[in-house]
Amino acid sequence: MDKMKERKLSILRAIIQDYIITAEPIGSRTIAKKYNLGVSAATIRNEMADLEEMGLLIQPHTSAGRVPSEKAYRLYVDQLMQIKKLDEIVEKSIRDSYKQYVEQIEKSIELTAKLLAQLTSYTSLVLTPEIRSLNCKLVQLIRIQDERILMVIITKENVVKNHEIVLSQSVEEAELTKLTNILNYFIKDLDISMINSELIKEIDQLSIKENQFLQDIISNLKNVLLDSDNKNTLYSNGMTNLLNYPEFNDIDKVKHFLEIFQEKQTIAELLKNYANGTHIVIGNENTISQFKDCSLLTATYQFNGQNLGTIGVVGPIRMNYDHVVSVLAFLSQELNKQINQNRYSKNTDER
Repeated sequence: MDKMKERKLSILRAIIQDYIITAEPIGSRTIAKKYNLGVSAATIRNEMADLEEMGLLIQPHTSAGRVPSEKAYRLYVDQLMQIKKLDEIVEKSIRDSYKQYVEQIEKSIELTAKLLAQLTSYTSLVLTPEIRSLNCKLVQLIRIQDERILMVIITKENVVKNHEIVLSQSVEEAELTKLTNILNYFIKDLDISMINSELIKEIDQLSIKENQFLQDIISNLKNVLLDSDNKNTLYSNGMTNLLNYPEFNDIDKVKHFLEIFQEKQTIAELLKNYANGTHIVIGNENTISQFKDCSLLTATYQFNGQNLGTIGVVGPIRMNYDHVVSVLAFLSQELNKQINQNRYSKNTDER
């Protein structure tokens, strides 16, 4: 591949770009007329024959033109595509959309899924963080009745989790206020995984009863934050967008594709495999059978330098890769800002 002549690369790029737009097999005359490559149709035809021998082009029918292979798309995204900056008006519109959801990380993530689908016309996938990977900011204990209390957990990334606790005996409002203050003093700036009963065992001002309450509360707090139900949530949008592409005119193929969205945890586990940087997975490179006729593009978003989750787009292999990579890069950047700027402003307020 490294020895491929520039002319062959130019012809292959033109074929791929034309096929992305038209979804029609392409002949040498079409390339000669539409693209100023400085060579004749006959020369292009010879080069196309060479590209076919190299496994980069496929001729669906004897008398038809040629279409790119998966191998060609891999070469294209690795060496040939040219990523362009999004239009400034589009960028401003995206920023304005995020402003509606300051301090609402889950709403921002849901918005990201919607924007991805709208801007690419493909199906979007956005994976939320596992709550265990977040940092606890505040726990509020609210008395419901007698020994029943509501524990409201807020992370520094503004994910909110509510959980009802039943203590071993009735608790008074004053006791609960005291316990809330003590608990928040110890968990401030503490990673969730570090929360344990050892944090409060040396507190002399607690009565035996209060100490037991706090032990129970911490035990429940750990269970809530680290249990198996706190897995990543998957948001998806634009699942019917693929019906607009001729590759998905086959109803059975569409059903096969939509089936996987009934198993969101399977997709979540797949996205977690692409937790660093940008990834482009083409056709049979996908490990999920329902995505074998698709390409999957992903990027990550971060909090304080730590990867929190993955955003992605799945669409036909004949995908506008240049544009999708641009959209993914900008949205992941804006989601990063949304999360990190909120953290900075909160820390400033607390000081």
